[in-house]
Amino acid sequence: MNATHPQPESSDRNYQQALSAYLERGGEALLARAYDFGREALAQGRSIPDLVGLHSRALRALVAAADRRRDTASLIDSATTFLAETLSPFEMTHRGYRDSLIAWRHINETLEQEIRRIAHALHDDSGQLLVSVHLQLAQVAREVPAAAPKIQECQKLLDKAEQQLRHLSHELRPMVLDDLGWLAAIEFLAAAVSGRMQVPIEVRSSVTQRLPAAVETALYRVVQEALTNATRHAHATRIRIEIDQHQDCLRCVIGDDGVGFEVDSCVRRGGLGLRGMRERLSALGGSLHIGSAPGHGAEIRFQLPLGG
Repeated sequence: MNATHPQPESSDRNYQQALSAYLERGGEALLARAYDFGREALAQGRSIPDLVGLHSRALRALVAAADRRRDTASLIDSATTFLAETLSPFEMTHRGYRDSLIAWRHINETLEQEIRRIAHALHDDSGQLLVSVHLQLAQVAREVPAAAPKIQECQKLLDKAEQQLRHLSHELRPMVLDDLGWLAAIEFLAAAVSGRMQVPIEVRSSVTQRLPAAVETALYRVVQEALTNATRHAHATRIRIEIDQHQDCLRCVIGDDGVGFEVDSCVRRGGLGLRGMRERLSALGGSLHIGSAPGHGAEIRFQLPLGG
């Protein structure tokens, strides 16, 4: 067995010895052993229920062997202090994780605000500038008739540039997401991807109401990433998006009939944008589950609490 994962009997014995020493003599030095034990257990991937069970077994053994004259209530109080110190590394890790989620959510919100600003600038400011160029070219065409054919070619190029800018603006931040909400934005996205990639995409949702802004953005971005994976990497010929609500959570399933992949290896590598999807969902208290196998398509399931 790996040296970093002691056998249960050894862990029980070591913990019981440390707990017994603390109950006998007390003191900060012996209490520090509880903290070290908890830190090692955390590094080994052990859970809080594991440690509580370990503590319970050790305490029962010590109480059974304790001097009858000893105050059992005092012994249990001291043992509780030892257990609390053992679990303190888990509490510190939980607080750090919670703070990281808050920071990541703030980063996402800041990025989305900046993306919205850039997208609107591309759509509005660039559009106005191109209109001005068109007007100027039309004026030149009237003043110099011989240049009209060349000017028409320039206008065609400007039209293509305008289309590309509109497409880029939409890819960055579709205005329909802000104006009409997440469902219209996802339907518009699915239609655009389907038309571009020639892949049928079905969108079904039992939920139609507007959601908190953070939830709408996360939902749209995860669906966007999943569609990119399905069309570019999975070579899917059919994709479905199903959205419903269960209690206070929004649930979404994105399935395809593509080539599939090994989930474990892909998750370890953070491939297919899975790390970003997980982090975006985790920042809002959501979760992501992936089912796939080579040759059997893929199914991404995720849920988001509606509190936003």
